[in-house]
Amino acid sequence: MAYTGGTRVKSGFYWSMKAWDMAMVPAGGGLLPGGGDRTYTRIPSFLFLLMAPMMGALYVVFLPFVGFAMVLGYAARAAKRAATDTFMKVAVAVAPSWAPGEAYLAARKREKAAKAARAATRVSGGHKTST
Repeated sequence: MAYTGGTRVKSGFYWSMKAWDMAMVPAGGGLLPGGGDRTYTRIPSFLFLLMAPMMGALYVVFLPFVGFAMVLGYAARAAKRAATDTFMKVAVAVAPSWAPGEAYLAARKREKAAKAARAATRVSGGHKTST
């Protein structure tokens, strides 16, 4: 029989498959932990005595794999960050420096002044005249 969280039950051991949790209700009964979304199944004491060591053994066996998964996840995040930074630096280096809406009026004045100076040196025969 299934019980939901927050239900008053008699003493015993209750297992929640969804949360992978075991709740022990003391003598005299009590409330199951959790809300209405969590369901529990009452298990006999001898089954609890068999399940508890197996759960501990599974924890000991799979704990190193959790550590390896965390290290690999950290390494993957670092590699992604390095690749993104490299890509952004390359993108900035090859991006055109054109800025729409920006006027280069000073450059035109310099071009006109340089053109006038070249024209003046051509007229004077390439020699500067001093006055």
